[in-house]
Amino acid sequence: MNKNIRAKVITILVVLVVFTAVGVYPIVASMYHWPSPSWVQQKQLKLGLDLKGGVHLVLRVETDDALRLQTDQSAEQLREALRMRNIPAMVSTPSISQVRVEGIPPAQDAAFRDGTADLATSFDRSPGTNGSYTFTMKPNIQNQLRSDSVVQARQTIDRRVNELGVAEPNIAEQGTNEILVQLPGVTDVEHAKSIIGSPGLLELKIVEGGPAAKQEDLMQGGKVPEGMEIVPGNADASGGSTVYYMVRKAAAVSGHDLTNARPSVDQNNLPAVSFTLNGEGARKFGTVTETNIGRRLAIILDNRVTSAPTIQSRITDNGQITGVTRDEVNDLSLILKSGALPAKLTYLQEQTIGPTLGADSIRSGVTASVVGLVLIVGFMLVYYKLSGINAIIALVFNL
Repeated sequence: MNKNIRAKVITILVVLVVFTAVGVYPIVASMYHWPSPSWVQQKQLKLGLDLKGGVHLVLRVETDDALRLQTDQSAEQLREALRMRNIPAMVSTPSISQVRVEGIPPAQDAAFRDGTADLATSFDRSPGTNGSYTFTMKPNIQNQLRSDSVVQARQTIDRRVNELGVAEPNIAEQGTNEILVQLPGVTDVEHAKSIIGSPGLLELKIVEGGPAAKQEDLMQGGKVPEGMEIVPGNADASGGSTVYYMVRKAAAVSGHDLTNARPSVDQNNLPAVSFTLNGEGARKFGTVTETNIGRRLAIILDNRVTSAPTIQSRITDNGQITGVTRDEVNDLSLILKSGALPAKLTYLQEQTIGPTLGADSIRSGVTASVVGLVLIVGFMLVYYKLSGINAIIALVFNL
């Protein structure tokens, strides 16, 4: 009988040791970086910023940019309405939330008001003197745009960080226009900032003039023509100064129409980024390229022309960005896939944090935990004898 009891006790102790080892091994392996099978790696401790070190950033979303973008788009919508109705008026944007129209002939006032009725949902329209109107963005629309821009910025940063493969990042909104970013294990702060803060805005626009060595060479009467803008381009092949292009202000296609971006090479086997457009983007791109064969198309990334090839034929759902280095290709693909930021980001805090406890302290803590567990098991067996086995089993299964 005693032999049977002894055998049962030994069996139970062996089982307990095995279960304890299985429960404790992932913790120890994560501390000492032991090679482990995949099931162990899934259970290993994920160290936070205080234990693993990393990057701590606080960014401010410049929400005025979101208002400015909406106002510019509405101004372009007004210009299009004027062109369609042959109304000779001038459109300007005196502030980030206002659009002003001047010079509307009295005979066409009613046609103008009918053609701009759609803006009433977002703007208050106020008549002025001499055929002028001022459109002011409604306060609730301004507040919504500011709030949405912060949410969209956080989501974009989250996608970019996930593409970087950072484990257990902490990305959260704080206050009305700030975002906290904590990246455990990241040591290259500048690379992380370049990925997080790059606007990532891709636009394809028809070239109306250039390249030119000076912006003034593209102006007409000292002014940029209505509906146009001047954008800098990459320096010429001889290493000279920046060149300038005059392009249509309205983009034929933008990064919002992208479905994918990937590293590739161009026809000269130089690094490039190939992109694919969604259905709506392909439709717009096809129309623009078909009606502008023989003209140049500016590929603009973050308000800089990377290339301006001549349109040879109708293009629909794909394109290529050239003029980038091999080091830039992967980062640019990642940024474009994750989407453009809705507004500029300003860094308020930037800190590289070392592991405050240190590897030795962590190992000491784990060793103390394991020794403590063994002492508890031993005490239960000595004090409670066979009854302690049940308590040990419960303890192991609750680890």
